[in-house]
Amino acid sequence: MRVGWKSILLILAVMLVVVYVGVMSVMPRDREAHERRCSQIECYFEDSTVHRYITARQVEKYLHAAGLNPIGKTVSEINLQAIEDTLVAHPILASADCYMTIEGHMHIHLTQRTPIVHVMTAAENYFVATDRGLIPAWSTIRDTVLEVRGILSHEQSCGEVADFAEWLAQDSVWRDRVDYLWLPEPHRYTLLLVGDTTQVLLGDLSEYPKQLRRLQRFLMRSDQQVRDQAYRQLDLRFDDQVIGRH
Repeated sequence: MRVGWKSILLILAVMLVVVYVGVMSVMPRDREAHERRCSQIECYFEDSTVHRYITARQVEKYLHAAGLNPIGKTVSEINLQAIEDTLVAHPILASADCYMTIEGHMHIHLTQRTPIVHVMTAAENYFVATDRGLIPAWSTIRDTVLEVRGILSHEQSCGEVADFAEWLAQDSVWRDRVDYLWLPEPHRYTLLLVGDTTQVLLGDLSEYPKQLRRLQRFLMRSDQQVRDQAYRQLDLRFDDQVIGRH
């Protein structure tokens, strides 16, 4: 019996030594990793084949201006959540995922916001993104999106105009034929077609799918040159009618 207890105690002692050695071998590494300094930022744009609105250098400058530049800081000094939140607040960026590597590099995976409307009023010039947020006029955005001019609010541009733009982008007949929308008065939408000076009156954008189908039938029946010379306006605001005005 004594021999049995001695064996058990010996085994327990060996196990304790093994656990102690394991813990002590890991702790210095954890401490070393915790004190490792960030030496490099690497940005990856997940949608770079579609959009190229902002560069990695501009992202670094943005973090520096926000007081969140990680270069030279230890892991314990870097707030990854704050960096992600700050990047997502940038008008061009839609998402950000940050993490540190063993080598001390910060990897930042980013996606950019997608504009669908370009609004130009007497006082403002901005884009509306697919998430219905505003993007200030950005020199690198040269996408072909619906252009809107005239008198309209942010609520309009992010609501009914953005809805119209998304519908238009999916419509094979009209997506390449619309030049721009014009609002001479609030909620009075006028459509201008590519290569055509005739004003197409839509009204309040509540019935545009039906209106544009009606316009399509009218254009198919009309000679383009004669119609351009004959009409200054085509009014689609009344049910089942296309009213031409000289």
